[in-house]
Amino acid sequence: MKSRNGAIFVLLLVISLLVMSCSAGAEAQAETAEPVVVEEYVPTVSVTGVVVPARWASLSVNGSGVVEELAVAEGVEVEEGEILLQLSGKEQLEAAITAANLELIGAEQNLQDVYDNSELMTSEAQFTMADAVDNLDDTEYHWQVQQEGYRADGEIIARAEANLVLAQNQVDRASSAYNRYSGRPNDDPSKALARANLADARLQRDSIQRNLNWYLGHPTEIEQAVLDAELALSEARLLVAEQEYQLVEAGPNPELMDLAQARLDNARASLAAAEQMLADSALRAPYSGTITTIYIRENEFVGPGSPVMLIADLDSLQIETTDLSEIDVPLVKVDSPVTVTFDALPELVLDGTVSSIAQKASEGAGVNYTVIVQLESMPEEIRWGMTAFVDIDVDSEY
Repeated sequence: MKSRNGAIFVLLLVISLLVMSCSAGAEAQAETAEPVVVEEYVPTVSVTGVVVPARWASLSVNGSGVVEELAVAEGVEVEEGEILLQLSGKEQLEAAITAANLELIGAEQNLQDVYDNSELMTSEAQFTMADAVDNLDDTEYHWQVQQEGYRADGEIIARAEANLVLAQNQVDRASSAYNRYSGRPNDDPSKALARANLADARLQRDSIQRNLNWYLGHPTEIEQAVLDAELALSEARLLVAEQEYQLVEAGPNPELMDLAQARLDNARASLAAAEQMLADSALRAPYSGTITTIYIRENEFVGPGSPVMLIADLDSLQIETTDLSEIDVPLVKVDSPVTVTFDALPELVLDGTVSSIAQKASEGAGVNYTVIVQLESMPEEIRWGMTAFVDIDVDSEY
């Protein structure tokens, strides 16, 4: 019995020593352990966005006509003021400007002549009137032969129509010949020759068709405007010349001086109008950027206001949100920090800030507000139109 009690006493003593040892170890570990740092929670609003340029525009021409020259291609960088597109009729417009410049020079000289020499002015007025009559005759003839029904006589039209029938027959024959080789590979010499003959036949037919269309057609809107402007200018020149001659027969007078000044003003206005028409026949880059999309081709007709291409400043991309709801928008502030990731570039994480918040909801489903995010850096992998995921740090106590 005593030995059993002694054993129990020894066991309890050992247990007490082990407990004391563990307690001391725990206290020592507590004294040496690193303090746990709890990161502060930052509330965020998560939305989806899209990469867009800070500046881009859909370009259109002010005039109308056929695209004579498309001076750029998609992806080309252009400078501000660079010609992107030229409509047809440039030569006629330049001729109108030349005529307007000549008229301006004449008007300036005429005003000086009023001061200098009445006799010389009378002689010049006679010459100017005769020249204006000839010019008006030429202009009226040029105007007439450009109108529908006056471009060619019946024999020319009949010959063109007959040539078109023959050309179409040639196309049909060339097409049949080419079809006989349809089963052969493209590098077969006989098939290549037949294909070339078919292309030549189509080109010849299309050329005849264009000539016939011109014979039967009428001036384009811009061509008619040029013709009308030239005719109006010639009529005005003749009217002014006749009035000047009548006035200078008796020598210079205040009314003649006023008329000379009015002619000068009209010449300046005509020149400005002609220069504007030439400017409207070309499309120039409104600022430096990249042509990202072209909607038209050469020899295609375009009208004023119709989109022809897109230009964008791809050096200044930004993020534009698409689904920031009316519930979350009050939490967002200008200059709020932003973290951006991209669906197409999962390893890329960029920092940025909110630069602007829309005052009006965007059109479409739901009530959403657009927020613009400026990124601190712009890697070259980023492209216009990429989907972005935006986490905006917000004030949770709003």
